[in-house]
Amino acid sequence: MTPLRALPYDPSTWLTLPKCHAVGLGNDIVRAAGACDEKGSGVVAVSAQPAAASGSFDLPALAERVGVTFHNVELLREALTHSSYANEHQDDPTPTNERLEFLGDAALGLVVAQTLFARFPEVQEGRLTEWRAQLVCGPTLSRIAVDELDLGPWLRLGRGEENTGGREREGNLERAYEAIIGAIYLDQGLEAVRGFVTRTLHDDLEALTRDPDILNPKGALQQIAQDRFGRPEYVLLRADGPEHEREFEVEVRLAGESLGHGSGSSKQEAEKAAAREALPTLRARLAEAAGGDQQRESGA
Repeated sequence: MTPLRALPYDPSTWLTLPKCHAVGLGNDIVRAAGACDEKGSGVVAVSAQPAAASGSFDLPALAERVGVTFHNVELLREALTHSSYANEHQDDPTPTNERLEFLGDAALGLVVAQTLFARFPEVQEGRLTEWRAQLVCGPTLSRIAVDELDLGPWLRLGRGEENTGGREREGNLERAYEAIIGAIYLDQGLEAVRGFVTRTLHDDLEALTRDPDILNPKGALQQIAQDRFGRPEYVLLRADGPEHEREFEVEVRLAGESLGHGSGSSKQEAEKAAAREALPTLRARLAEAAGGDQQRESGA
């Protein structure tokens, strides 16, 4: 049988094989499923997802996706190697990504702090600290890892982690993103890290420029509402899905009235989404009320 070159996971990939069976790639098995005729031939759907686990994926292609020309592209393999993979493949000399994650976390924090300091010269330290924390938190980084880099299919996972939703797990994606930053720092230095971070966080930084409250909508809603309406109340409406793909829906109320709904993979993210939806409505009401107060004062 002609050897197959492993590709990044694409559920739409179909390959015609001379027999309907699992295909060996290195020490791992690529799972195959499909209909065979009585002669054992047919078309099968082959998931190349374990190709990343076997280490046979195209590192230069991944480097191109990351947007960095590495001198030592093997650092990318290390950045995507989960501890579960290392535990199951002790003959593989590639280290886990934990040390790169440690380094990347520090480099990311520095670059984000410098970027905020330069972009917002009038903002005080407390607010900058809050913004930095929101930009480098797990939900933000895991979203960037998926939306900007599609890292899930490239993670090197052990079978247990793979089978329990490890490619979609927030912590795995966040750590891989930070480990890639660590790899870039070792290979290219801090300026290359700055370029990578500002490129992948571009939309979040631009949104922050347009609306400084967007990173902490719950705090902004409470600050605006508390004098006239009191403290916002967040009510959990729904929590569905398996443990690794939970979906929460939350409603935010002021004085018993619903002002916004939000959903997310955690209760906190759903509350933030609900607050974000409620902010424009509350601001419009306060502006209308202020206009009415001014008219009454002028009439008096």
